[in-house]
Amino acid sequence: MSTAPKDVELRLRAAVESAPSGLLMIDSNGTIVLLNREVERMFGYSREELLGQSVDLLVPESARPRHPIDRATFMRDPRVRAMGQGRELFGRRKDGSEVPVEIGLTPVVTEDGLYVLSAIVDISARKQAELERHRLEEQLRQSQKMEALGTLAGGVAHDFNNLLGAISGYAELARDEAGDATATRSHLLEVLKVAQRGKSLVDRILAFSRRQELRREPLDLRGAVRDAVHLLRATLPATVEIREELAAAVPRVRADTTSVHQVVMNLMTNGAQAMPTGGHLEIAVGATYLRDSCAREKGVAEGHYVTLAVRDEGTGMSDAVRARVFEPFFTTKAPGSGSGLGLAMVHGIMRAHEGAVAIKSAEGAGTTVRCYFPVSEAEEIAGSPMTPEMARGNGERILFVDDEPQLVRIGQRRLEMLGYLVTAADGPERVLAMDAVQLAGFDVVLVDYTMPGMSGLALATELTRRRPGLPIAMLTGFIDDMPAEVLKAAGVRRVVKKPLAAAELAAVVRELLAMRAGG
Repeated sequence: MSTAPKDVELRLRAAVESAPSGLLMIDSNGTIVLLNREVERMFGYSREELLGQSVDLLVPESARPRHPIDRATFMRDPRVRAMGQGRELFGRRKDGSEVPVEIGLTPVVTEDGLYVLSAIVDISARKQAELERHRLEEQLRQSQKMEALGTLAGGVAHDFNNLLGAISGYAELARDEAGDATATRSHLLEVLKVAQRGKSLVDRILAFSRRQELRREPLDLRGAVRDAVHLLRATLPATVEIREELAAAVPRVRADTTSVHQVVMNLMTNGAQAMPTGGHLEIAVGATYLRDSCAREKGVAEGHYVTLAVRDEGTGMSDAVRARVFEPFFTTKAPGSGSGLGLAMVHGIMRAHEGAVAIKSAEGAGTTVRCYFPVSEAEEIAGSPMTPEMARGNGERILFVDDEPQLVRIGQRRLEMLGYLVTAADGPERVLAMDAVQLAGFDVVLVDYTMPGMSGLALATELTRRRPGLPIAMLTGFIDDMPAEVLKAAGVRRVVKKPLAAAELAAVVRELLAMRAGG
């Protein structure tokens, strides 16, 4: 049974109308002669507004001068052009906005002449998905760079800690033996102060590499800011005027004081460098509440925050520079003038504090960097602990293990001066060669974490297997995400950060001895 021409036409019309792609037909002059519902939806015009109009109505204004030339070229040599071929294309909606599209062209030859049927697909969702994919890929690349940099920083910190341990250890031994030689003792105290500053520097490196567990305690941010500004005033150019705007009352935050100092110093140094001829450098502390959408944008939870903002009147940043300022080693300074780690370190510190950092800047209009610290729920600000009187021993036996000969000698001498009997080993091999009788004679073991051939953790595990219950402390520049259950299984009761002052070493040993006595 044959189908009537009218039925075929109706079916074709229904197929065109229900097609998921926009279908648009123009004649040789570029006049629209046919369109479907998807074209109406995509461009925002009704059918009546488009029929009989030039197709240029749907072309962005920037592309209109070229479009008639491209159309004439196609008409001279009409051939099927599949979607996705050629340059990136956009259509113009009725409201003037642009929509990214893919267009396939099919020439249609009829008795009335040449027509072109365009299949048009709105690829906005695909474009958005591609942007999100690129953003996630960039985040992954940044994460990998930060991880690699963290590994490097951790290794450098470990070696530097060993050097600081030797410097401070010998200085303490010499100080104790100097007696009343006032000048010599004074010089040695200065050496110890410098060593302590070096230790703080290592702390900041480890905070940046996220290998250090920050000492986050309830803190009044205003006090930490005042201390940092006081230190900075003498180092910044006289042409830079510092202004403080500290709110009369702000909630406490849970923060590491050394890290806050580092944030302030980095931001204020950057601000001063952005004003080579001088200007006002403002630091402000206040309170705010981040609601859900604003908090999500900054990557934090909704809630109360204390803000630390640093504003300068400097050269500002372009959009391209601002997009990269948190990248490690990225800097706009001349070679030798900056490492490019300042803002990357600030970003790492704020992330470790479960906070956020945001930058507002424009070329020639200065820069504002705002850090968001989560409010602490604690009621009391932790005070500075009193320095305990150095605890002394009474002939207890200590096994001290480190692969650095200088640190072995220092550790042994320190512990002997405290009244302990010390067996020192410059690596795990000598310890592994000890028999059960020798191991039974020790009350406490102090072992370095990073040693060639066998880690301190592996050595502690072996010692615990041979003599269960032996109190062990691990001395380390860092512990890389070491779970507490792993340390417990190895018999490690305490993890102690190097380098140690004599008083810290004495306190750790007494704590371990108390653990032994208590079972």
